[in-house]
Amino acid sequence: MRIGQSSPKRSRFFPECEPIVPRLRRLRDESLEAALQDLQAKAKDYPRGLQQLAAVRYYLQYILWHCGTAWRDVAKGVTNYKTLLDLIERTNIKNEPVCIVTFNYDMLLEDALSDFGLPIKAVTDYTKRHPFYKVFKVHGSVNWARIVDNEILSQNPKHDWSVTHEWIQRAAELSVTDNYALCSSCPTAVVDGRPAFPAIAIPVEKEKTFECPSSLIEELKTWLPETTKTLVIGWRATEEHFLNLLKAHLRPGLLFHVVAGNLQDADEVQVRIHRALMNKPPRHVSAGDKGFTDFILSGDAENFLAM
Repeated sequence: MRIGQSSPKRSRFFPECEPIVPRLRRLRDESLEAALQDLQAKAKDYPRGLQQLAAVRYYLQYILWHCGTAWRDVAKGVTNYKTLLDLIERTNIKNEPVCIVTFNYDMLLEDALSDFGLPIKAVTDYTKRHPFYKVFKVHGSVNWARIVDNEILSQNPKHDWSVTHEWIQRAAELSVTDNYALCSSCPTAVVDGRPAFPAIAIPVEKEKTFECPSSLIEELKTWLPETTKTLVIGWRATEEHFLNLLKAHLRPGLLFHVVAGNLQDADEVQVRIHRALMNKPPRHVSAGDKGFTDFILSGDAENFLAM
């Protein structure tokens, strides 16, 4: 990331989203996702609202990009992802396909996969490069961008921050294509000389679309009917569009195991899964309520994967 004299002060990287911050900070009877859903719905008739939401996307990219970098430095490369991937490989004796679906934007999963034979150098690598790993980031990623058809008008068209603020100001007129590319800098405004915009979904309560190449979603649909067991880690099962995808393509009689941070969350996820799959009921849904780390270290992960 290039930050020089023309870069904004750290406290005001994305001032366009400042008017909505008080509402997002003091949520009362609504969730963050519900508040963003409301803002997104109202932005259709309010150009400034589109600028605010564009700034939110850039904020999410910026903060999660740098949090991921800081966490890698603190953890010195040690993550639960790597331990889980190691257990998968130990138990996947026949090298059967393993689909990993994540709603996270950060690159910690990619960092782990690079140590297990899957360095991600292009979008197609997520499903085409490894003998059995198939990875789907359905809500986008901090290092994903979508090519923009608009011409850059900034006097400094090669400066990321200048073009970033241009895109935010011109949010109502941006023509964002379905052409995805990997980016190596943050904020993302130009990728390989082409205008670009971060491919990150705003977390709303009722998603209707995926922030993911349509080719990957179609490929996921072909793998879902082949699934025999599903491990759910930290997912609340509230995304209706993804639940509908499971309902349409999973087969009945699956094994499910839910990993959550507490008993209430685990129970709620189980209920939502059962409700979504009433037409194709799972064979068994179990749960652990002590989090990802305990699931790994207790031996429960290995036991489930070996079933």
